[in-house]
Amino acid sequence: MADFTNIRALTFDVFGTVVDWRSGIAREAEAILGPKAHALDWGALANSWRRPILQAMAPVRSAERSYVTMDALHRETLDVALAEFGVTDLDETEKHRLAMGWRRLDPWPDSIEGMNLLKAKHAVVALSNGNIALVLSMAKRAGIPWDTILGADLVRTYKPDAAIYDSASRFLDIAPSQVMMVACHPGDLDAAKSRGLMTAYVHRPLEWGPGTERPLPEAGVYDVIVQTVTELAEVMGA
Repeated sequence: MADFTNIRALTFDVFGTVVDWRSGIAREAEAILGPKAHALDWGALANSWRRPILQAMAPVRSAERSYVTMDALHRETLDVALAEFGVTDLDETEKHRLAMGWRRLDPWPDSIEGMNLLKAKHAVVALSNGNIALVLSMAKRAGIPWDTILGADLVRTYKPDAAIYDSASRFLDIAPSQVMMVACHPGDLDAAKSRGLMTAYVHRPLEWGPGTERPLPEAGVYDVIVQTVTELAEVMGA
């Protein structure tokens, strides 16, 4: 088994890795649209909203656009998803409430238990594209036990820009090799690995819903490959 005694901090991707955004947004959409007699595929609506959010980060990474928060991107891209599903009867207050639904997501069942176990020996850190206010609000509602929140707000760009991964070791005052990036997204981990961080893949096969499962990476691609955060804690000796 690999020796991880040098690891001082685990930096976590948030959306998809720690929290189940699809189920949460499906719930939030149904709560607002259901009373208006909309009967939609709520999970499909969540997916249709998430895709343009991911696309909207690209102009910020390339400096074609100045940094805007993830909260702002959620509101901007909501209209795209609503139009796709023919929803035209939300007022601005309702749209704002729905956009803020990204602050009210629930963790996967293993996330909090595993993170609490890891905190005994490691700093447990959000390294997210979500702005600090968003990630903090989510954590306070759901009890997510971050030691600190880093990421896009502090370097004003989005993953997988190298600046985010470089900032983790700088803000934590440790070497990149003492940081382990934890994510369910291979692209996130590949970018972290290229900046000298250790990597842990957590499998979230239902992130985008049934029928969209991504395969497990091959052994050795990342330093750790696990099914849950609690399993990661076991691997890390918690």
